[in-house]
Amino acid sequence: MCRAAFFIVAISLTLPACRPKEPVETASIKASSMVCGKCAKTIQKAVYGVEGVKDVDVDVEGKTVQVIYVPARTNVQTIERAISDAGYDANNLKRNPGAYEKLEACCKIDG
Repeated sequence: MCRAAFFIVAISLTLPACRPKEPVETASIKASSMVCGKCAKTIQKAVYGVEGVKDVDVDVEGKTVQVIYVPARTNVQTIERAISDAGYDANNLKRNPGAYEKLEACCKIDG
């Protein structure tokens, strides 16, 4: 009985390693209304909240958001919507006005 239990535990520990990894893609999203580090943190938090996002790299100076995601679980439009819903422009998608109004003063720009 003990030997059987050990075998089951050993098999269950190795099964996750046998599963194929989901393919990922990388997207670069222009966030032209981002102005500071607080903006970057807000955007990063919003994008990590999207199911299927694996990694987020925000470049304030370059005003870009690099996202590694699983295309079977999300897409660029959903990621853009998360950024917009956080109050920032994302590629051609304009920021959500209500979310923008709630941002701190340092995160607001004219236009």
